[in-house]
Amino acid sequence: MFKIKQLIKKFLFALSEEGIGIALWRTQRKIIKKIVKTVTGKEIFQADIEVLKIAQLESPKPIEIETSDDPLVSIIIPVYNQFLYTFNCLNSISKTLDKSFSFEVIVVDDCSTDETEKGLEQITGIRRLKNSNNMGFIRSCNAGSSAAKGKFLYFLNNDTQILSGCLESLLDLIQNNPKVGAVGSKLIYPDGRLQEAGGIIWQDASGWNYGRLQNPDEPEYNYVREVDYCSGASLLVRADIFRQLGGFSETFLPAYYEDTDLCFALRKLGYKVLYQPQSKLIHYEGITSGTDLNSGAKQYQQVNYTKFQQKWKEELSKHFSNDPNHVPKGARRLQGKPTILVIDSYVPLYDRESGCVRLLGILKILQNLGYSIIFLPDNGFPEEPYTSTLQGMGIEVLYSTPTQPNLEEQLINRLSLVDTVWLCRPELCEKYLDLIRHYAKVPVIYDTIDLHFLRIKRQQDYLSGDYQNTTWSWETYQKQETKFAQATEATVVVTEVEKKTLNDLDINKVWVIPNIHHPYEGQLKSFEQRSDLVFIGSYNHPPNIDAVIWLCQEIMPIIWQSNPEIKVILLGSNMKDEVKALESERVIVQGYVEEVEPYFLTSRLFVAPLRFGAGMKGKIGHSMSYGLPTVTTKIGAEGMGLTDGYDVLIADEPQAFAQKVLQLYNNAELWHHLSENSLKTISQYSPEKVQEKLAELLFHLRK
Repeated sequence: MFKIKQLIKKFLFALSEEGIGIALWRTQRKIIKKIVKTVTGKEIFQADIEVLKIAQLESPKPIEIETSDDPLVSIIIPVYNQFLYTFNCLNSISKTLDKSFSFEVIVVDDCSTDETEKGLEQITGIRRLKNSNNMGFIRSCNAGSSAAKGKFLYFLNNDTQILSGCLESLLDLIQNNPKVGAVGSKLIYPDGRLQEAGGIIWQDASGWNYGRLQNPDEPEYNYVREVDYCSGASLLVRADIFRQLGGFSETFLPAYYEDTDLCFALRKLGYKVLYQPQSKLIHYEGITSGTDLNSGAKQYQQVNYTKFQQKWKEELSKHFSNDPNHVPKGARRLQGKPTILVIDSYVPLYDRESGCVRLLGILKILQNLGYSIIFLPDNGFPEEPYTSTLQGMGIEVLYSTPTQPNLEEQLINRLSLVDTVWLCRPELCEKYLDLIRHYAKVPVIYDTIDLHFLRIKRQQDYLSGDYQNTTWSWETYQKQETKFAQATEATVVVTEVEKKTLNDLDINKVWVIPNIHHPYEGQLKSFEQRSDLVFIGSYNHPPNIDAVIWLCQEIMPIIWQSNPEIKVILLGSNMKDEVKALESERVIVQGYVEEVEPYFLTSRLFVAPLRFGAGMKGKIGHSMSYGLPTVTTKIGAEGMGLTDGYDVLIADEPQAFAQKVLQLYNNAELWHHLSENSLKTISQYSPEKVQEKLAELLFHLRK
């Protein structure tokens, strides 16, 4: 056993020191998992390598923690003996916390009889409080809070080791949400298994550690969630509200149920208690109080259970009864109601595709309307940073994991929680609609994204075989889209043009939910301060490839005859070779950039020479939201109510398009006219306006 442990320790050290490649990492990780399972009989999970590397208790030594006399956060650590754990807790703070915010560390020594007092003298930067007599956990925490200077109090057990981002993610969540009173962490056992992902309190006041002994990487444990309580082992609280409540209630002396009581009291004041999965730490559990319910401090767990039950009897009547079958609903009890399941091909790549910008906007509006959201990406891949964005918003994102590889099974397990389904694209209707109908009797909204058959038919009219890498022919798409529109309770399109197209096919349950744009509110640069042309789009989309080739090969040569100084900047993700081949001194193929705003604020014109496509063109709405005048085609302007010469210039032939560009590029008065009107026009696509449309649709489904 000792040799195996030493082998694992040496290997993990080599990993951290030598930067081993990912392929070798995965191979060796399988070996470690096999060794661990052989020795302990336990599985370890994806996060376990990090945990195993950190969850090794180092021998005490002098350390220095850089703290502040003017802290934003006061870290309060009550201790009673077990100095080895206290040291490792403090050591993790020293190694892990960044310097992005100021903090202090207050260690409250509750009359320890071991080497704690002497050991704490070797740690600089901390504030040491020593109780004159043994006061217990609650009074030690309250004493620490009374001495604290921070705006936020972070209660941390001494038998913990924080992991990277632990406190920072808690702080980010509470600072950005004034109605949040407390935020708690994901607690992980030293062997890598999950200890708790927020707590459930049943109707009888008994508790349930959600996710205990499961894989901490599972989807259900990795999104921000309002919870009944979070453990006081790692809990960030607003200092003013904590003091308003009188601290942890001494009704529960010396310990147990005080953190749960605090969370209930915060909620009674109108504050939320949130679980933050990005805040992770190792918790050794029971080091100080033990685990025997019949002796020591632990015996008060049963005593305080009865007190808590009596105190919160009325609130507890609204909870689920103590039944393992109620765990999924119990864990989600405080989330928005009803619940909507959204299915698309992948998580919204909001900085890469305009359709994804729209979908992300819809998700935000659904939350504003009180909906809880489960998001299923058909590819099962938790692409970052997009997945974390959704999870940070409180959206449960499903994805394949080693312990839950079957995405369809995950979907089936959640359909009993769902009240409405938002199903995108005809291919996904083909895949999922029958399954949803079998397991859930709920309304389904079919979001076309755009009318595929219309876009593909136009594509085939313009092109002879090029870029026609579609799943089905346009005739098949039309048949399928018509079928799904008839089979669902509502069909969503992005323009009135598409609505009329479906109406002409005898589809009447059609709603227009357009792209969503935020009109720019900052100071715009003047006409004279700008230069050059810009285009943006995903090059996975054939209309965009065709547009830039047509622009650079047929339109720009005409423009350059009059003004050879004008440059074209091509922005966008998923760059293709045929687009790269356009690059020259006057064609800048920039590709994907994280921040597109500087380009929209410094370019003189936006050009969108789209010859085929369907739906509302997000790129044009994006440019208009910055007051950037646009030259486009009839196809580009389709569905947005744009008027040539008022808020856009429109041309469909190379010569005419080039003349419009030159006219606008050289005319400051016309430029300012279009700029001002662009901002007026785009206001009809603001989140507030689209929310009205979406609320109307959802109300219709509930009737």
